[in-house]
Amino acid sequence: MSETNRRHLPLSGRLVFWLRRVSTYDVFPEFSATVRRLLYNPMGVLILAALAALLCGAFLHAQGFVLFGSVSAVLALGSMWPWLTLRGLRGSIDFEKARAVEGERVEAYLTLRNRLPWTAYGLAVRDGLSNRGLCAEEDGAQLGETCEGGIHIAWAPHRCTIRCRWIFVPARRGVYPLSTPLVTTGFPFGLWENKRALSIATPLVVWPRTYPVGPVPMVSGDQQVEGNVSRNKVGSNGDVLGVRPYRRGDSPRRIHWGQSARHDRLIVCELQSNARPIVHLILDTDPSVHVGRGNDSSYEWAIRIVASLAIGWLTAGVEVRAAWNEQVIPASSGPKQPSVLLDALAKLPDAEGMPLRETMSRAACRGLTDGLQIIVTTDVGMDRATDGPVEEYQRWVVLQTEGFLCTGQTAPAPPLRACGNRIRPWLLIDSPDHVPPLLRGGWKEAQHGS
Repeated sequence: MSETNRRHLPLSGRLVFWLRRVSTYDVFPEFSATVRRLLYNPMGVLILAALAALLCGAFLHAQGFVLFGSVSAVLALGSMWPWLTLRGLRGSIDFEKARAVEGERVEAYLTLRNRLPWTAYGLAVRDGLSNRGLCAEEDGAQLGETCEGGIHIAWAPHRCTIRCRWIFVPARRGVYPLSTPLVTTGFPFGLWENKRALSIATPLVVWPRTYPVGPVPMVSGDQQVEGNVSRNKVGSNGDVLGVRPYRRGDSPRRIHWGQSARHDRLIVCELQSNARPIVHLILDTDPSVHVGRGNDSSYEWAIRIVASLAIGWLTAGVEVRAAWNEQVIPASSGPKQPSVLLDALAKLPDAEGMPLRETMSRAACRGLTDGLQIIVTTDVGMDRATDGPVEEYQRWVVLQTEGFLCTGQTAPAPPLRACGNRIRPWLLIDSPDHVPPLLRGGWKEAQHGS
């Protein structure tokens, strides 16, 4: 009831409302939660029944002791049997491969050894994995369907080793299992579910999802190293770009004899420069500038953008260097660089990170001015990190927080302001749906070719 409606109630109505609030006010919420946890379950109900039977046997009739003994036997068996069952079980989880991508189907395997002289029933694997798909029946193990509550195993034969498999679809990047998986059982009565940790034979590193990207944007004076990537700059290899008058030191092989005869002077061909540009990627990991939750948060999309630019340009022969927080991945274009970058992005924590201004002020980032520098952040992060015009070697990829907000969530700061000295984003992304097309053709080199 609102404050306005309460003011229009008569005195008796307001008194009743006040008494109802006082009688339902929880003075000790933590104690109440503990009581609910203990009593609002089958074991709690049976404990109360046993105490009631004991009191009836003590004060009313001796037959109450018989009921007390029966209920106590059920409690003892329901508590001890799951504990004894799990004492004889050992298990481990592994995956068919060491690395996967968000949304990719991966087969997971559970190896379970039952050393007990009796069969274990009602087993389940919980925690650490968002289980989806179906379990298969292998080596005598009876498995049911997987669900959000875990993987259910009907029974495991005594003195046998079973191997179960199921399809696991990781929805987000990370190192799986995200927490220690547990094998549990509540058989026979389900009064108390005992748990035992499973070991991890081979963890699964899940890389962020990547998208096709356009060519590297041009920047004057960018640092390059020798390689085999042709660029529209003058060099000594590659395709012919044009002609010019001969200069002392030019190779005779580059003389264009037809043009030389026509102009009555030596004319040489200008060739493309075969070189690899160097690109430095900087990721803003400050949680205070990102919005949204789960897979569609601006934080996760910023990671996917960095991964897409890195993998796309590494495939084209570019040397890529990445930096966030205190971590710097040195520039390289070898076959191991994509795995190094994606592994580091997969292992990034969710709620940790320093402000972008501090990241860019570190010596490792201040020394990146010779190459092309790509900064991926939100409009809030850019507004906090800069107070002047953009440098010629910088390109800002900005995610607008309004397009990544969850229902009921508010932006951490005012949106981007259109001021004269503010940075004009190189790519301005206003929603997750526009990330793939903008990465593929959001700048002039991608639209018209480099």
